[in-house]
Amino acid sequence: MNALRQPRVLVLDEAQRLPGPALEFLRGLWDHPDTDTALVLAGAGSERALRRVPALASRVLTWELVPRLGPREVATVMAAFHPLWGNVTADDVAWVDEHVGHGNFRTWAKLTSHLTAEIYGRSRAVVDRRMLERACARLMGPL
Repeated sequence: MNALRQPRVLVLDEAQRLPGPALEFLRGLWDHPDTDTALVLAGAGSERALRRVPALASRVLTWELVPRLGPREVATVMAAFHPLWGNVTADDVAWVDEHVGHGNFRTWAKLTSHLTAEIYGRSRAVVDRRMLERACARLMGPL
């Protein structure tokens, strides 16, 4: 409990999969007088899961829907997310989004992971279309 005395943000993805007792535990953390932590519960259907524990659901400050990234947002958001994307051409980013990304941040994060693993240890590695095709194929199969 001491870790939650300092101001922090605790993010739990896939919150809809948490069992009732885990949600009750989170409510207890939230209510504890020494806790200075904000809870962010994310995941499709998490609002339904929280409603199973009315004492926790009543403490929700706001519900937010995070839509897919629009085609014009992808390059900017991904460049801010990871420096690797700052050096990828706009045409290549658009190609990836059209074929695999579809504005889904989780998919883009997976691609980023594959690409960083591929360029790890290389000096001056350039992410080009061939490398992007290989990373996309790992997620979706051959294009």
